Amino acid sequence: MDPFAFEPIHITVPGSPDDPRTRVDAPPGVVVHYSPSLHPDDVAVVDGIRVTSVARTLIDLAEEMTKDELCEVFANARSKGMLDLDAVRASAARVEWRPSLPMLYEVISEFEA
Repeated sequence: MDPFAFEPIHITVPGSPDDPRTRVDAPPGVVVHYSPSLHPDDVAVVDGIRVTSVARTLIDLAEEMTKDELCEVFANARSKGMLDLDAVRASAARVEWRPSLPMLYEVISEFEA
C-alpha cells in the first residue's frame, strides 16, 4: 500500500446533480454526494466548518458499514459521551428510505439495552 495514498474526501451538497445550479465539479480526491437540504438538527459547526451531526453521521455510516463495524462506531461514540440515541432515531426518521435502516434500528435497540 502506498503510504502517501489518501482516502477520498466525501462532501455533501444540497441539491441534485441534474440541476446545473447545484452541480459541483469536484477536484481529484473529492467525492460529491447530493441530498436534500439537511435538517438543522443534522448539522453541527466544528471549528467554523459545517459538518453533519454525530447522529446523522451514524445514519450515513450505516450505508457503508457492516453491523459489527457500526456497533463499534456506536460504542466509540458512547465511550466519548457523544451517543444520543434519541437524536439518532430522530435523524433516521428524517432521511429518505435507505436499505440500511433495518440494520441501523437493530443496532439502536442493542444500545438501548
